[in-house]
Amino acid sequence: MPNQRRPTTIARCAAIALACAAIAGCAAPAQRPVDEGVPFAADAFGKEARDQEPDAGEGLPASGDACDGGPAAAPSSNSAPVCSAYDLEAILLLNPAWIPATLERLGFEYEMGAPTGAWESISAETPCSPAGSRTRLFFAVEGGETSPELMLEGRRPQAVGMGIMAPLAGEDEAEAVCASLLEAAGLGDELSRTVEESHRFDRRTVTRIGSCPAGSAGVLWRMSVSSQQLQGESAAYGFTSYTLTVYTREGVLASQNQSLLEAIGIFDKMDTSPS
Repeated sequence: MPNQRRPTTIARCAAIALACAAIAGCAAPAQRPVDEGVPFAADAFGKEARDQEPDAGEGLPASGDACDGGPAAAPSSNSAPVCSAYDLEAILLLNPAWIPATLERLGFEYEMGAPTGAWESISAETPCSPAGSRTRLFFAVEGGETSPELMLEGRRPQAVGMGIMAPLAGEDEAEAVCASLLEAAGLGDELSRTVEESHRFDRRTVTRIGSCPAGSAGVLWRMSVSSQQLQGESAAYGFTSYTLTVYTREGVLASQNQSLLEAIGIFDKMDTSPS
């Protein structure tokens, strides 16, 4: 019946709205839209939002213990033993030609998209992702996508991110998921946090930026969690999206994101301050 498909239609609108906000963030950083700084495609969560129709009771975060351990990807001539899909630093540090095979062994599959593609979890161990969610990995260079073909040719990504589209979560649940993701990724040292709320669109976004451990491939990380409740004529639909991105210095500069550019200034001052 027509009314039964209303949530999916609303979800598509939500995905388009988030995508426009991300694109606007790169074009006009001074405006600081809700989802600015995501260096990836406008379609980053499009497929998840179109397909997401969570069952009642789903969306509770996995326990923190579930993030510990996990099988490593088996090494081969063109892959490396990365232990976890959450270890974005280790993935970013790989020889770029090894990344595609490594992700396949971790349980991800590349899907072409418009304008860009992504690596979607097919059988990957992603216990920190909430129940009923979908998890993808994205790679960027010069503000655009780094495809498997380019990586096989030696094109090194300047940023790697994990995007999760999940059922709507409350503030405490979303906070628990963010904490689990950061812990599993081995990231901390938060430099800034911003909270934006839009009562008109019933949307709340929390964005954190932090510094990566000394000596690692990345210099900054960015965690953004956005929750939105949409009301249709016959049903309501809500979702929470999580994006955790690790940037190299080149990736920060290519993102043209004002918050990241300000954070790299803070990081540089801390890094050069006398001990």
